[in-house]
Amino acid sequence: MKKILAVLLSVLMALSLLGCGSKPNPDNPDKPDTPDTKIDTATFDDLLQKGLANLKEGKTLQIYTTHSVVNDAVEAFMLKYYPEAKKNEDYFSQQIGDTNQITQVATEVAQDVKGADIIFIQDGGRTLTELVEEGYVYNWYNEEIHNLVGEDCEPLLVWDYCNKVFIYNVNANEGNESFVDGEISNVWYATDPKYAGAVCMKDPASEGVNMNFLVNLTSEENAKKLEAAYKEYYGKDLVLDADCKNAGYQYIKMLYQNGMVLGSSDSTIAKDTAASTKKMSALITLNKYVKTNKPDDNGVVHLGFAQNVSPVAGFIYPIYGLQVKNADNPELAKAFLIWLYSEEGWKGNGELKIDDGSVYKGMSGRFGDYSGNQANAPAEGDLTVKEWKKVLIQEDAEQAAEYRADVEDFIQKIKG
Repeated sequence: MKKILAVLLSVLMALSLLGCGSKPNPDNPDKPDTPDTKIDTATFDDLLQKGLANLKEGKTLQIYTTHSVVNDAVEAFMLKYYPEAKKNEDYFSQQIGDTNQITQVATEVAQDVKGADIIFIQDGGRTLTELVEEGYVYNWYNEEIHNLVGEDCEPLLVWDYCNKVFIYNVNANEGNESFVDGEISNVWYATDPKYAGAVCMKDPASEGVNMNFLVNLTSEENAKKLEAAYKEYYGKDLVLDADCKNAGYQYIKMLYQNGMVLGSSDSTIAKDTAASTKKMSALITLNKYVKTNKPDDNGVVHLGFAQNVSPVAGFIYPIYGLQVKNADNPELAKAFLIWLYSEEGWKGNGELKIDDGSVYKGMSGRFGDYSGNQANAPAEGDLTVKEWKKVLIQEDAEQAAEYRADVEDFIQKIKG
């Protein structure tokens, strides 16, 4: 009996050891192995010292990012910890949109060409399927990050949250009634023929997070909420069209068929909504809303945003921080990522400088950006991530990855 137990124990230990390290891709052995996500024991100090030593040996730190603040952040980081480092020689940071980032990273890693060490990217659906599952980038965090971020470490590490909310022209309505207290209290207003052509959003075909929002609307949970909201708005039960699997698909179909205006810029959409003479509304980033909501020549502010919309007031989506497989200086990339979660990394300390000599401000004072470390408070007057999540749909990267092609095909069919 003891011998049998000993054999079983040894087998279990062997299996546990096999579970460490990297996972071969069973579907295609020629693809790069995907490192297991686990909590690394390496500390910020260890990674920083190794990363700086790598710089002295001629290695570089390169970053691709969808968010401009990261460009300032890496300058502040390098000036703090290695002031002799030269921008565009020792370290690089480029702002690149999701689609171009995905293409560039996939190409560079597949060809083993030096590119980014770390990326900051939106569009969790495509990032999962086209970068993570292909083994080009991987999810990484250590104990320090995990203690700050918690469950938002998986399936992709959240560095920053952004949100898109329903904005509206508060002045362009009959009887000067507040639009938020009227039809915009329910998302189905956007499907109402009374408001045909009066709803805008950035084209989901070109804005991945917008497409993911539509995909997430078709989940079983969200579809049930939409079905209940339909009855609230129209006063009758929802009857699905033959080509609609649930209320999420029905909402998308009616939204497009009601003349939704598709734009190319949240800022432009916000300005057009403010200038409109009809009941106009849009789904845009809160950050762009704040930047564009300025008084006109008569001192009138035209835009408001809704928080109490049934069943959701918009959506919240992450910018993820992910490591690149063939990084030149992975230790420094990881140290930089850890630093970004600190209060200093998120909004500066009032003294830290960037390359042009100005003070690094990070995300301080910005509405619509929320640290993955929720101990970093939002801008004064904004809501916390926890509060926003109660009224917004959170991007589900795994659900978006699994069902995005279905929803994209569905949209193409209803557009004809």
